[in-house]
Amino acid sequence: MTDHSIITELAELLETDASGASHLLKGFAGAMCHELLLHRRLSVKGLGLFTSGCAAPRRNRGEEGWFYTPPAQSLVWKARSRGDDTFRLAMEGMRLDAAQGERMAGALSQVFSRARKKRLDLHLAGFGTFGAVGKGFDFTADEGLLSVLNSDYEGLNPVASASPGTSPMLKIVAVSVVFAVVSAMALLFMFRVSPPVSVPELPAASPLPVSVDSVAAPAPVLPEPAQPALLEAGEFTVVLATYTSEMKARREVARLDSTGIRAALWPAYANGVKYWRIRTGRFADRNDARLAVRALGENVVPVPYIQEVKKQVLKNGKKSM
Repeated sequence: MTDHSIITELAELLETDASGASHLLKGFAGAMCHELLLHRRLSVKGLGLFTSGCAAPRRNRGEEGWFYTPPAQSLVWKARSRGDDTFRLAMEGMRLDAAQGERMAGALSQVFSRARKKRLDLHLAGFGTFGAVGKGFDFTADEGLLSVLNSDYEGLNPVASASPGTSPMLKIVAVSVVFAVVSAMALLFMFRVSPPVSVPELPAASPLPVSVDSVAAPAPVLPEPAQPALLEAGEFTVVLATYTSEMKARREVARLDSTGIRAALWPAYANGVKYWRIRTGRFADRNDARLAVRALGENVVPVPYIQEVKKQVLKNGKKSM
Protein backbone atom coordinates (compact mmCIF):
# COMPACT_ATOMS: atom_id res chain seq x y z
CA MET A 1 0.00 0.00 0.00
CA THR A 2 1.46 3.37 -1.03
CA ASP A 3 1.96 5.95 1.72
CA HIS A 4 -0.77 8.59 1.46
CA SER A 5 1.73 11.45 1.57
CA ILE A 6 3.30 10.23 -1.70
CA ILE A 7 -0.02 10.48 -3.55
CA THR A 8 -0.70 13.87 -1.96
CA GLU A 9 2.71 15.25 -3.01
CA LEU A 10 2.36 13.89 -6.55
CA ALA A 11 -1.11 15.44 -6.84
CA GLU A 12 0.24 18.83 -5.78
CA LEU A 13 3.16 18.68 -8.21
CA LEU A 14 0.90 17.74 -11.13
CA GLU A 15 -1.97 20.04 -10.05
CA THR A 16 -4.52 17.26 -9.91
CA ASP A 17 -6.49 15.42 -7.23
CA ALA A 18 -5.57 12.22 -5.37
CA SER A 19 -7.54 10.03 -7.78
CA GLY A 20 -5.76 11.51 -10.80
CA ALA A 21 -2.33 11.16 -9.16
CA SER A 22 -3.02 7.53 -8.24
CA HIS A 23 -4.11 6.78 -11.82
CA LEU A 24 -0.95 8.35 -13.26
CA LEU A 25 1.27 6.38 -10.83
CA LYS A 26 -0.42 3.13 -11.92
CA GLY A 27 0.11 4.08 -15.55
CA PHE A 28 3.83 4.62 -14.96
CA ALA A 29 4.10 1.29 -13.11
CA GLY A 30 2.57 -0.43 -16.13
CA ALA A 31 5.11 1.27 -18.40
CA MET A 32 7.91 0.00 -16.11
CA CYS A 33 6.64 -3.60 -16.42
CA HIS A 34 6.49 -3.36 -20.20
CA GLU A 35 10.01 -1.91 -20.42
CA LEU A 36 11.54 -4.56 -18.17
CA LEU A 37 9.93 -7.48 -19.99
CA LEU A 38 11.11 -6.15 -23.35
CA HIS A 39 14.67 -5.06 -22.49
CA ARG A 40 15.39 -6.82 -19.14
CA ARG A 41 16.77 -3.52 -17.82
CA LEU A 42 15.26 -0.32 -16.45
CA SER A 43 16.67 2.76 -14.70
CA VAL A 44 14.44 5.26 -12.86
CA LYS A 45 15.81 8.37 -11.19
CA GLY A 46 14.95 8.35 -7.50
CA LEU A 47 14.33 4.58 -7.40
CA GLY A 48 17.41 2.94 -8.90
CA LEU A 49 18.41 0.32 -11.46
CA PHE A 50 16.38 -2.83 -12.17
CA THR A 51 17.79 -5.76 -14.14
CA SER A 52 16.67 -9.30 -14.87
CA GLY A 53 19.25 -11.83 -13.72
CA CYS A 54 19.42 -15.61 -14.19
CA ALA A 55 20.55 -18.20 -11.65
CA ALA A 56 22.16 -21.23 -13.38
CA PRO A 57 21.29 -24.83 -12.35
CA ARG A 58 22.77 -25.74 -8.95
CA ARG A 59 23.74 -29.03 -7.32
CA ASN A 60 22.26 -29.40 -3.83
CA ARG A 61 22.03 -32.13 -1.22
CA GLY A 62 18.77 -33.11 0.47
CA GLU A 63 17.45 -35.93 2.64
CA GLU A 64 17.17 -38.28 -0.34
CA GLY A 65 20.54 -37.43 -1.86
CA TRP A 66 21.94 -35.02 -4.40
CA PHE A 67 19.77 -33.13 -6.90
CA TYR A 68 20.02 -30.29 -9.42
CA THR A 69 17.66 -27.30 -9.36
CA PRO A 70 16.49 -25.77 -12.66
CA PRO A 71 17.60 -22.24 -13.64
CA ALA A 72 15.47 -19.26 -12.58
CA GLN A 73 15.08 -15.58 -13.43
CA SER A 74 15.07 -12.92 -10.70
CA LEU A 75 14.58 -9.16 -10.58
CA VAL A 76 17.68 -7.44 -9.19
CA TRP A 77 17.45 -3.94 -7.72
CA LYS A 78 20.37 -1.56 -7.14
CA ALA A 79 19.78 1.72 -5.33
CA ARG A 80 22.11 3.69 -7.61
CA SER A 81 20.62 4.27 -11.06
CA ARG A 82 22.60 4.42 -14.31
CA GLY A 83 20.92 6.88 -16.63
CA ASP A 84 17.22 7.65 -16.44
CA ASP A 85 14.39 6.14 -18.51
CA THR A 86 11.59 8.06 -16.75
CA PHE A 87 11.01 10.73 -19.41
CA ARG A 88 11.02 8.18 -22.25
CA LEU A 89 8.59 5.90 -20.40
CA ALA A 90 6.25 8.84 -19.76
CA MET A 91 6.16 9.58 -23.49
CA GLU A 92 6.22 6.06 -24.97
CA GLY A 93 4.52 4.06 -22.22
CA MET A 94 1.99 6.65 -21.02
CA ARG A 95 1.74 8.42 -24.41
CA LEU A 96 2.24 11.91 -23.05
CA ASP A 97 3.62 14.70 -25.23
CA ALA A 98 7.09 16.17 -24.64
CA ALA A 99 6.04 18.95 -22.25
CA GLN A 100 3.77 16.68 -20.21
CA GLY A 101 6.38 13.89 -20.18
CA GLU A 102 9.04 16.26 -18.84
CA ARG A 103 6.70 17.49 -16.11
CA MET A 104 5.69 13.94 -15.18
CA ALA A 105 9.33 12.78 -15.03
CA GLY A 106 10.31 15.68 -12.78
CA ALA A 107 7.42 15.07 -10.39
CA LEU A 108 8.09 11.32 -10.14
CA SER A 109 11.81 11.86 -9.53
CA GLN A 110 11.04 14.22 -6.65
CA VAL A 111 8.42 11.91 -5.14
CA PHE A 112 10.54 8.75 -5.48
CA SER A 113 13.62 10.41 -3.97
CA ARG A 114 11.62 11.58 -0.95
CA ALA A 115 10.09 8.11 -0.50
CA ARG A 116 13.56 6.51 -0.40
CA LYS A 117 15.00 9.15 1.92
CA LYS A 118 12.14 8.85 4.42
CA ARG A 119 11.71 5.06 3.82
CA LEU A 120 8.03 5.38 2.93
CA ASP A 121 5.95 2.48 1.59
CA LEU A 122 5.61 2.69 -2.19
CA HIS A 123 3.59 0.18 -4.22
CA LEU A 124 4.00 0.11 -8.01
CA ALA A 125 1.09 -2.00 -9.24
CA GLY A 126 2.26 -5.12 -11.09
CA PHE A 127 5.95 -4.23 -10.67
CA GLY A 128 6.83 -4.41 -6.97
CA THR A 129 6.86 -2.73 -3.56
CA PHE A 130 9.39 -0.58 -1.71
CA GLY A 131 9.44 -0.33 2.06
CA ALA A 132 11.51 0.01 5.22
CA VAL A 133 13.44 -3.10 6.31
CA GLY A 134 15.18 -2.55 9.63
CA LYS A 135 17.18 0.63 9.17
CA GLY A 136 17.29 0.23 5.40
CA PHE A 137 15.04 0.43 2.38
CA ASP A 138 14.37 -2.63 0.21
CA PHE A 139 12.45 -3.72 -2.89
CA THR A 140 10.27 -6.81 -3.38
CA ALA A 141 9.29 -7.76 -6.94
CA ASP A 142 5.67 -8.55 -7.76
CA GLU A 143 4.99 -12.31 -7.92
CA GLY A 144 3.09 -11.95 -11.19
CA LEU A 145 6.04 -10.19 -12.85
CA LEU A 146 8.45 -12.89 -11.65
CA SER A 147 6.10 -15.55 -13.02
CA VAL A 148 6.21 -13.95 -16.47
CA LEU A 149 10.02 -13.61 -16.30
CA ASN A 150 10.30 -17.36 -15.53
CA SER A 151 7.83 -18.52 -18.19
CA ASP A 152 10.76 -20.05 -20.12
CA TYR A 153 11.41 -22.54 -17.29
CA GLU A 154 7.82 -23.43 -16.50
CA GLY A 155 7.41 -27.14 -15.81
CA LEU A 156 11.09 -27.88 -15.09
CA ASN A 157 11.58 -29.94 -11.89
CA PRO A 158 14.70 -30.70 -9.81
CA VAL A 159 16.76 -33.62 -11.19
CA ALA A 160 17.98 -36.33 -8.76
CA SER A 161 21.64 -37.36 -8.74
CA ALA A 162 23.28 -40.65 -7.67
CA SER A 163 23.25 -41.61 -3.96
CA PRO A 164 26.60 -42.14 -2.14
CA GLY A 165 26.14 -45.95 -1.81
CA THR A 166 25.39 -46.70 -5.45
CA SER A 167 27.53 -49.18 -7.42
CA PRO A 168 30.25 -47.77 -9.74
CA MET A 169 28.37 -48.76 -12.93
CA LEU A 170 25.15 -47.15 -11.73
CA LYS A 171 27.10 -44.08 -10.70
CA ILE A 172 28.51 -43.78 -14.21
CA VAL A 173 25.05 -44.14 -15.73
CA ALA A 174 23.53 -41.68 -13.24
CA VAL A 175 26.28 -39.13 -13.83
CA SER A 176 25.81 -39.45 -17.59
CA VAL A 177 22.07 -38.87 -17.28
CA VAL A 178 22.54 -35.90 -14.96
CA PHE A 179 25.17 -34.45 -17.29
CA ALA A 180 22.79 -34.75 -20.25
CA VAL A 181 19.91 -33.14 -18.35
CA VAL A 182 22.06 -30.29 -17.03
CA SER A 183 23.46 -29.71 -20.54
CA ALA A 184 19.92 -29.53 -21.89
CA MET A 185 19.01 -27.00 -19.17
CA ALA A 186 22.08 -24.93 -20.01
CA LEU A 187 21.21 -24.95 -23.72
CA LEU A 188 17.65 -23.95 -22.88
CA PHE A 189 18.99 -21.08 -20.81
CA MET A 190 21.52 -19.92 -23.46
CA PHE A 191 19.44 -20.29 -26.61
CA ARG A 192 15.85 -20.10 -25.45
CA VAL A 193 13.35 -18.14 -27.50
CA SER A 194 11.02 -16.23 -25.24
CA PRO A 195 7.34 -16.71 -26.01
CA PRO A 196 5.15 -13.67 -26.56
CA VAL A 197 4.63 -12.02 -23.17
CA SER A 198 1.16 -10.99 -22.16
CA VAL A 199 1.61 -7.47 -20.78
CA PRO A 200 -1.31 -5.78 -19.04
CA GLU A 201 -2.77 -3.00 -21.17
CA LEU A 202 -1.64 0.42 -20.02
CA PRO A 203 -4.19 3.05 -19.04
CA ALA A 204 -5.56 5.18 -21.89
CA ALA A 205 -3.19 7.98 -22.88
CA SER A 206 -4.08 11.38 -21.49
CA PRO A 207 -2.35 14.69 -20.77
CA LEU A 208 -2.01 15.86 -17.17
CA PRO A 209 -5.48 16.56 -15.77
CA VAL A 210 -7.00 19.60 -14.13
CA SER A 211 -8.11 19.05 -10.53
CA VAL A 212 -11.63 17.72 -10.83
CA ASP A 213 -13.60 15.47 -8.50
CA SER A 214 -14.35 12.22 -10.30
CA VAL A 215 -18.01 11.22 -10.11
CA ALA A 216 -18.85 7.83 -11.59
CA ALA A 217 -21.93 8.18 -13.79
CA PRO A 218 -23.14 6.86 -17.14
CA ALA A 219 -21.48 8.87 -19.87
CA PRO A 220 -24.08 11.14 -21.48
CA VAL A 221 -23.97 12.53 -24.97
CA LEU A 222 -22.08 15.80 -24.54
CA PRO A 223 -23.19 18.85 -26.51
CA GLU A 224 -21.50 18.44 -29.90
CA PRO A 225 -23.09 18.88 -33.36
CA ALA A 226 -23.13 16.07 -35.89
CA GLN A 227 -20.13 17.64 -37.66
CA PRO A 228 -17.11 19.06 -35.75
CA ALA A 229 -17.74 22.76 -35.24
CA LEU A 230 -15.27 25.64 -35.14
CA LEU A 231 -13.73 26.57 -31.82
CA GLU A 232 -13.24 30.27 -31.27
CA ALA A 233 -10.48 31.86 -29.21
CA GLY A 234 -11.53 32.25 -25.56
CA GLU A 235 -13.85 29.24 -25.58
CA PHE A 236 -13.21 25.98 -23.70
CA THR A 237 -13.22 22.32 -24.70
CA VAL A 238 -12.55 19.01 -22.88
CA VAL A 239 -9.48 17.01 -23.97
CA LEU A 240 -10.00 13.27 -23.45
CA ALA A 241 -6.64 11.82 -24.58
CA THR A 242 -3.50 12.59 -26.60
CA TYR A 243 -1.68 10.35 -29.11
CA THR A 244 1.36 10.66 -31.36
CA SER A 245 -0.26 8.23 -33.82
CA GLU A 246 -3.23 9.42 -35.87
CA MET A 247 -4.41 5.82 -36.40
CA LYS A 248 -4.53 5.12 -32.64
CA ALA A 249 -6.27 8.43 -32.06
CA ARG A 250 -8.98 7.58 -34.60
CA ARG A 251 -9.52 4.18 -32.96
CA GLU A 252 -10.05 5.91 -29.62
CA VAL A 253 -12.52 8.33 -31.23
CA ALA A 254 -14.47 5.32 -32.53
CA ARG A 255 -14.44 3.72 -29.07
CA LEU A 256 -15.69 6.91 -27.43
CA ASP A 257 -18.39 7.25 -30.06
CA SER A 258 -19.63 3.76 -29.19
CA THR A 259 -20.10 4.91 -25.56
CA GLY A 260 -22.18 7.91 -26.60
CA ILE A 261 -19.44 10.56 -26.43
CA ARG A 262 -19.15 12.65 -29.60
CA ALA A 263 -15.41 13.29 -29.96
CA ALA A 264 -13.22 14.91 -32.62
CA LEU A 265 -9.51 15.04 -33.45
CA TRP A 266 -7.59 18.23 -32.64
CA PRO A 267 -4.04 18.22 -34.09
CA ALA A 268 -1.24 20.21 -32.44
CA TYR A 269 2.55 20.51 -32.50
CA ALA A 270 5.17 20.44 -29.72
CA ASN A 271 8.92 20.76 -30.36
CA GLY A 272 8.37 20.00 -34.03
CA VAL A 273 6.39 16.80 -33.33
CA LYS A 274 2.77 16.48 -34.41
CA TYR A 275 0.37 14.82 -32.01
CA TRP A 276 -3.39 14.27 -31.92
CA ARG A 277 -5.63 15.40 -29.11
CA ILE A 278 -9.14 14.02 -28.79
CA ARG A 279 -11.62 16.66 -27.65
CA THR A 280 -15.34 16.92 -27.01
CA GLY A 281 -17.72 19.78 -26.32
CA ARG A 282 -17.63 23.54 -26.86
CA PHE A 283 -18.18 25.77 -23.84
CA ALA A 284 -18.35 29.50 -23.25
CA ASP A 285 -16.77 29.33 -19.79
CA ARG A 286 -14.69 26.95 -17.68
CA ASN A 287 -17.47 26.16 -15.18
CA ASP A 288 -19.65 24.62 -17.90
CA ALA A 289 -16.67 22.55 -19.02
CA ARG A 290 -16.12 21.33 -15.43
CA LEU A 291 -19.72 20.10 -15.25
CA ALA A 292 -19.19 18.14 -18.48
CA VAL A 293 -15.99 16.56 -17.08
CA ARG A 294 -17.78 15.43 -13.92
CA ALA A 295 -20.49 13.80 -16.04
CA LEU A 296 -18.04 11.70 -18.06
CA GLY A 297 -17.15 9.13 -15.40
CA GLU A 298 -13.59 7.80 -15.07
CA ASN A 299 -14.57 4.31 -16.28
CA VAL A 300 -15.02 5.72 -19.78
CA VAL A 301 -12.40 8.49 -19.79
CA PRO A 302 -9.91 8.06 -16.91
CA VAL A 303 -8.26 11.51 -16.84
CA PRO A 304 -9.90 14.23 -18.98
CA TYR A 305 -8.84 17.87 -18.66
CA ILE A 306 -10.10 21.30 -19.71
CA GLN A 307 -8.31 23.31 -22.42
CA GLU A 308 -8.82 26.98 -23.22
CA VAL A 309 -8.75 27.72 -26.96
CA LYS A 310 -6.02 30.23 -27.85
CA LYS A 311 -6.64 30.45 -31.60
CA GLN A 312 -9.54 29.74 -33.88
CA VAL A 313 -9.73 26.04 -34.77
CA LEU A 314 -10.87 25.02 -38.25
CA LYS A 315 -12.66 21.76 -39.07
CA ASN A 316 -9.60 20.39 -40.81
CA GLY A 317 -7.30 21.31 -37.93
CA LYS A 318 -5.05 23.64 -39.96
CA LYS A 319 -5.12 26.14 -37.12
CA SER A 320 -4.81 25.07 -33.54
CA MET A 321 -3.09 25.99 -30.28
